[in-house]
Amino acid sequence: MTTLTSPFLVGLDVDGAGAHPAAVTSTGIAVTELVSAARLARTVRRAEHAGVTFATFADALLPAVAGSPSSARLDAVTRAAFVSRTTTAIGLVPQVPTTYPEPFHVAAQLASLDIAASGRGGWLAGTTRTPETAAAYGRDDVADLAREARDVVQVVRDLWDSWEDDAVIRDVATGRYVDRDRLHHVDFVGESFAVKGPLITPRPPQGQLVVLAAAADVAPSVRAEPLVDVALVGGTDVATARAAARAATAAGTGGPDGAARAVLDLEVVLDAGGRTATARLAELDAATPSGARTGWGTGALRYTGDGPGLAGLLAELAASGDVAGVRLLPAVLDADLPVLSGDVLPALRAARLTAAPRAGTTLRETLGLPRPANRYETRPDAGTRARHAAPTAAPTAVATA
Repeated sequence: MTTLTSPFLVGLDVDGAGAHPAAVTSTGIAVTELVSAARLARTVRRAEHAGVTFATFADALLPAVAGSPSSARLDAVTRAAFVSRTTTAIGLVPQVPTTYPEPFHVAAQLASLDIAASGRGGWLAGTTRTPETAAAYGRDDVADLAREARDVVQVVRDLWDSWEDDAVIRDVATGRYVDRDRLHHVDFVGESFAVKGPLITPRPPQGQLVVLAAAADVAPSVRAEPLVDVALVGGTDVATARAAARAATAAGTGGPDGAARAVLDLEVVLDAGGRTATARLAELDAATPSGARTGWGTGALRYTGDGPGLAGLLAELAASGDVAGVRLLPAVLDADLPVLSGDVLPALRAARLTAAPRAGTTLRETLGLPRPANRYETRPDAGTRARHAAPTAAPTAVATA
């Protein structure tokens, strides 16, 4: 295998029982266990110990299967905030849609998560395409999802910068706790919403959380500034997936340093529990409830086979240079995660293709992204101080909408 100078990123979605819509049915997990904090903490800790770069927490307002308790889940930001106190290195990336939630609340929630996680927070910015979701929010259906996503990500980034890094003073002797000259008012007016700042939460420890989005969901940049740090791509086979990654890179999707981060979504069904992956998948497909709302099988590349074969595929992708990493979507977490942590990831580390995130590092540092300067700060040393700024101390409570 080829040894790379830049470690290959390995993300993992840890939602519910797994990414396949029949995951709950196949495992027989009780609803109370499905939303158990202890189960979630165990899963994310196992991923962290296996060297996973970041975990994503899928979310949706409506259940995947209408009326089914097997779709039960808690808010993604709440879940990520909870495991932030039980982990030390893994990045935590909740999915928060851009289509209907209030952008001001989204910015405050995610900034609070980054504070709680000591700079390991990210944001999976998604879009909501169903009119039923609009009705659940009590909103009109948004026709232009791309425009809405662009506006929301732009204003959330603006709000994160509405506090300079040293705006918090906490001078008890003088009674000054905030330097008002270092707060900036965001005044954004879009086609469907308006936002005025500053945010109620200090600037996140990373300055800007790492923003992930499907390549087709959010514009790569606006005002010559990047909106997305990591583009998630898919494909029907390895060749089309690599082409999609190259296209995302060419579109300019990437961090402030200009280095693109194209990450491939990869559905995974592995030989496990004495059964072949093919047999497991056939059983899961047969048990899928009718009318299930799921992202399974709708664009991600899929691997069905044994652990060594998956390790070989990931090594091939890493050596290609087209993708910066993968986000693994295990069909059933309880079956596939033990194989990933016991066979696949150790093989990649032995080949020096991946590197486990280190405790005390931010998600930006793990991904090789610089800490951005505040867009509103005009003092000459702003860029230098941004690179060396320590995380802002603040309460660890996570705001909720």
